[in-house]
Amino acid sequence: MPMSMRSSWLPALLVGGALLVSLTACSDSSDVGLGVGSGLQGGSPSTLDVTPDVRDTTVAPITGIARDSAQGRPPAQSQNQGAWRFLVGKVDDPTPGTGVVTTDGYVDFAGRDDLPSDIASADPSSLTAELRLTTTDYLHGSSSESMDVEVYDLTSEADMDSARATERFEAASSLASVSGAQINPSDSLVTIRLKASWVRENIGTLRRTGSDFEDAFFGFKIVAPNSKAVVGFSSSTASLRLRTGSGDDATTADYPGLKTFTHIERMGAGAPPPGYRLMQGGVGKGLAMEWAFRESPLDTLESAPLNQANIFVPNDTSALETRSGFERPQPQGYRVIATRSSGAPSCPVVGAVTLSDANEACVLPLVPSAAPASALVPDDVARSTFRQSFQRVRDDQSPVFTTFRVHVADRENTSVNRAATVQPGLPTTLPVLVPVDGPRATLTVTPL
Repeated sequence: MPMSMRSSWLPALLVGGALLVSLTACSDSSDVGLGVGSGLQGGSPSTLDVTPDVRDTTVAPITGIARDSAQGRPPAQSQNQGAWRFLVGKVDDPTPGTGVVTTDGYVDFAGRDDLPSDIASADPSSLTAELRLTTTDYLHGSSSESMDVEVYDLTSEADMDSARATERFEAASSLASVSGAQINPSDSLVTIRLKASWVRENIGTLRRTGSDFEDAFFGFKIVAPNSKAVVGFSSSTASLRLRTGSGDDATTADYPGLKTFTHIERMGAGAPPPGYRLMQGGVGKGLAMEWAFRESPLDTLESAPLNQANIFVPNDTSALETRSGFERPQPQGYRVIATRSSGAPSCPVVGAVTLSDANEACVLPLVPSAAPASALVPDDVARSTFRQSFQRVRDDQSPVFTTFRVHVADRENTSVNRAATVQPGLPTTLPVLVPVDGPRATLTVTPL
């Protein structure tokens, strides 16, 4: 049977050293992922790479999130919101196939319990309003130039929570921000001044409190149409500030962030570099993998004891093109979602986390230390998946999973300790180049 030699992938495969348990009673650890052995006779352990059928797939990611305004903290299902972000700007990554990616940020604010008397009674002409946004460490593009930004009122209530990147929310055509507003991507705190006319027109809403304010105020759309970078802003620290007076005599009132969302779209995408497949965050471009259990070599392994297994999707970071002054962070994690066959064991049985209410999709835990070099499914989960799939195929059933979808999540890989809930990946625009022959399952078996 054909076994492909991939010694160049050995360092990446061994990233999860704690995961790749010593092959006692198996082949030497240097054999892992190298297609060791020319056959399966003699009862000696053999390690082989089994490549899947791979195709491109696109699923728009979740880029919206909401807070619990009554408690002023994220709800239980969103405990990681402190790290959540929304994106603003445009980037033309030099890597072929990525196109020009545009991101529009949306933000809405929670009502206050009360207002300082100086603001509640002030003449609107004496009040100023500004958006206060804290930048995150996410910058994709050029950091050397300031960005012109525009802020527009949303015209109706926007259901941002769990909204996907392709969603749009209607905004007014007239600017709410002052003309010529700019931000510097390198600043830790960005302020965007709103027009004095906006304050006058919205003073009645701004003086409402609690849910009355939230019902009347719909939020903003923030765009930077001519920028050369995409900048990330913290969702949890975004605020709308009203101020009267100046210096030590100033009185301020902040409306805290309630929900945020990022709309992402791509234009002019061509083909990726030869020999690679492209995954790209934000636009939802990923890979779908399927293993043929009834074809060679898997059809010869149905009864062989399976000692170890890993599922591995590499990221060739050296193949990404860069240019002077261009910044691109590395993705912090990936997501592997497997689709269950009819009647297959539930997600927890194979060590995965249930994603859908119907238990049709499972999120496979990954080795955190493997990112950004790879998405690596650990031995216990991969071995359980393949072992039970072999059993089901012997019984003339379909394998446990029909398809494995891989996407950029840019959140730390789901730990091998199994998170109780599955957090969505952070909004991102990052590209990943996967060698065409890179995705594989590495299996160590002891032939009978």
